[in-house]
Amino acid sequence: MNVWEGAFVIFLLSLTVLVYLTIPVMLKLRESLKKANKTMDILNKDLPDIMDNLSEISGRVNKASSKLESTVEDIAELEQLISKEIKQPLQNIAQSIGMLLHLANKLFDRKSKK
Repeated sequence: MNVWEGAFVIFLLSLTVLVYLTIPVMLKLRESLKKANKTMDILNKDLPDIMDNLSEISGRVNKASSKLESTVEDIAELEQLISKEIKQPLQNIAQSIGMLLHLANKLFDRKSKK
């Protein structure tokens, strides 16, 4: 047996051991790929329904936020109206009453000093 034949035998033995060790890994990989394919099939089947639901939810959220924004604007307008139409006249009335009370107090003070 010459050197080349010995090297070839060692190479074949190494290749045999390598193939023997990789077979379980390949079987496990094949099983994992089957599971991944099943998962992908389920996702491909259910994904359109999920996307439709997400689209519907997104539309509802957009409508709700638009209504909320409109309501907030209405409330801001109402607050300004209240401030303009009610608050300011009430402040004027309160100020007038305060002046009247002050004048009445001065008037009664003069009468009591006499």
